[in-house]
Amino acid sequence: MNLSRFQLFVLTFPLILAASACQYQTKNRTDVTIATVLSNPSWNVQYQDSTTRFIGLFAVNVETVWASGSNGKYVRTANGGKTWLSGTITGADSLAFRDIHAFDNQTAYVLSIGNAGSSRIYRTDNGGDTWNLQFQNQDPDSFFDCFSFWDRDRGFALSDSHEGHFRLIRTMDGGKTWLDVPPGVIPDARPGEGAFASSGTCVVTRPGGLGWFSTGASGVDTRVIRTVDYGETWSESPTPIESASSTAGIFTLSFLDDYQGIAMGGDFGTGDSLLINAAVTTDGGITWTAAGISNVRGSIYGAAYVPGAPSPTIVAVAPTGSDFSTDNGETWTLFSNADFWAVSSTNLSAANQSAVGELAVWAAGPGHIARLENQ
Repeated sequence: MNLSRFQLFVLTFPLILAASACQYQTKNRTDVTIATVLSNPSWNVQYQDSTTRFIGLFAVNVETVWASGSNGKYVRTANGGKTWLSGTITGADSLAFRDIHAFDNQTAYVLSIGNAGSSRIYRTDNGGDTWNLQFQNQDPDSFFDCFSFWDRDRGFALSDSHEGHFRLIRTMDGGKTWLDVPPGVIPDARPGEGAFASSGTCVVTRPGGLGWFSTGASGVDTRVIRTVDYGETWSESPTPIESASSTAGIFTLSFLDDYQGIAMGGDFGTGDSLLINAAVTTDGGITWTAAGISNVRGSIYGAAYVPGAPSPTIVAVAPTGSDFSTDNGETWTLFSNADFWAVSSTNLSAANQSAVGELAVWAAGPGHIARLENQ
């Protein structure tokens, strides 16, 4: 569901903040373990462009991060944010790229939102120098919100529902072809039910064929719909997050592992509201229970688990501020009032020695991209 159709009003608060990161390591640098403890975190702005609303964000590793946004724009860093490459995809300068998924500093996909032909998927294999159009929607009743990939060959994209059916498309050959998932294997949609293209995280995948997408705007309830077999079959689970209007529901999903995850959202139509806006699962999305209510008003747009934390730690962002939790969503601490729409994290690896002592969490929003740091 295109958030702009509901006349989102965005406030941008530039940030220039400095900090340090906390780490623990063994004496042997070839066998490094890192525990990331959030303590008085802040956003350190790394890249600014006042002409672009950045919404798609994907952290590949501690060095490589991609972002995408309005006016056909994409940006990439391959050195942890020291320098950024930016560009506009040819023939797409009128499109809003609300989601991006990358595999390294050369290969990435972007998805644009919009009715009919405005919903597209492009791929680059040369770091953004050129982009190939892989999918362009021809159905006037489809509006694609987000996508995700299980691996370099397999992924799927989600459209809002129409006449009681969700539309999912899937690729099994690296994007060369995108085919519709038969609607009969997907739970029926409620009238008006869809997803929110707020951060590209209404769809999540994990290795081995696990996948989830979230819903809202039905006026009935919210659901997380999941697959365990690369999209061959799907099942639904309700959540306690409300969906009382077309502006309310689940906006973002994040999973720490195959079992533990969080769904977050709210109602962006009532910017001062504090509703049940978080639900957690410990069984891979089969059941969801209410978590603590985030301090961020309106709706949470993006959420991500912090890699390497000693307890399940989550960062949540919205146009109205940023929150974090170190107890899997039971309690929350507000730490910023800056405007961010998306947050992405990546696992630190002993193979990447430059990762020692670094937090690998980024956020993107109107005009800026920032990295999380501890003060």
